[in-house]
Amino acid sequence: MIDPISLRYIALAFDIERHVEGFVDAYFGPPELKGQPGPPRPPAEIAAEIAALRAEVAASDYPASRKGYLEVQLRAIEATARRLAGEPITFSDEVRACFDIEPLFTPEASFEAANAELEALLPGGGPLAERLAAWRRRYEVSPTTARQMIDLIAAEARRRTAALVDLPDPDEVRFELVGDKPWSGYNWYLGGGRSLVEVNTDLPIRANTLLDLVCHEAYPGHHTEHALKERLLYRGQGWGEQAIQLINTPECVIAEGIATLATEMIFGDEWAAWAAEQLYPLAGITGEPERERRIAAAQLSLRALNGNAATLLHERGADPEEVVRYIMRYGLRTEREARQSLRFISTPLWRSYSFTYFVGRRILGAWIARGDRRERFRRLLTEQVFPSMLAGGETDAVKAA
Repeated sequence: MIDPISLRYIALAFDIERHVEGFVDAYFGPPELKGQPGPPRPPAEIAAEIAALRAEVAASDYPASRKGYLEVQLRAIEATARRLAGEPITFSDEVRACFDIEPLFTPEASFEAANAELEALLPGGGPLAERLAAWRRRYEVSPTTARQMIDLIAAEARRRTAALVDLPDPDEVRFELVGDKPWSGYNWYLGGGRSLVEVNTDLPIRANTLLDLVCHEAYPGHHTEHALKERLLYRGQGWGEQAIQLINTPECVIAEGIATLATEMIFGDEWAAWAAEQLYPLAGITGEPERERRIAAAQLSLRALNGNAATLLHERGADPEEVVRYIMRYGLRTEREARQSLRFISTPLWRSYSFTYFVGRRILGAWIARGDRRERFRRLLTEQVFPSMLAGGETDAVKAA
């Protein structure tokens, strides 16, 4: 039985979906709650109802953590409604309201330091960007080979994840190769412990990044989190807000933080050695596990680059071509790759989403490091948490929780 507050939460989310296609990322609750026919409700009216629901949540007898979770989620939905209603909001304030985080602008010195490390790690001579491109080409594989590798990775990642948490029954992930998408991979959670993971072939597929992609999207990343929270929180406790997943809300920071830590949590430092032994022979690739591991570590800070690029584009008035050059310079990406990134941060639904990856990893990584890492990671997969709660901020939601 879904309680009245959860029912209104779901209805309001679908009200936004009618204005912003894709806002509802997944829904597996009662089908009759998807919304009524007729014209969309005015955004200002939706925003006013969300504000009233926030007050009801604050006055409810919900557990403190659930009240905090709903408060930050509703604050994000309200911000989207107010922006749709024409209320002015800066890009930085949009990020704060939607994701319960601070929109960090990473100093370019951080990217330069990472590139200096890569100078020492990448083989060959000549310009650094060309050496990195050559290094990446070593690992390119055909879609057919990629498909074999994905199946092998998924089986091993699921085995290791099952040693960490009790997976639901049924539990199924199906992979498909697609094209013409703004992202590299996407998990479509279908409910009932089932996911479809799409892998984008617009850019080259590389054997040395497939392990992270499968762990990110499936085990123990997005699929695992969604399936466990459906079983434990929605089916188990009747918390209706867990029957729906929303883009541009704080739950995305948690989801992407979990997903960016996924490989590390089940493979640790042996991921590169495992890939060299199990994956690369399928494509006749000779791995260099230690060099691969160090190069990947050096590139971690470069994950913040798209957040900077989005800020330049949407808040500082940079020309799109200037943003492409910025991504190419500091990210050492080809023009094709930089334009793919520009496409992502230019898409209205995804324009601020880049912050969820690197800020999510930073917040969740710091939090699990303060205790038993595996136990805390299990909590992230199974409990309602939100960014400021884990970061120890002083928002009203954190005080309540």
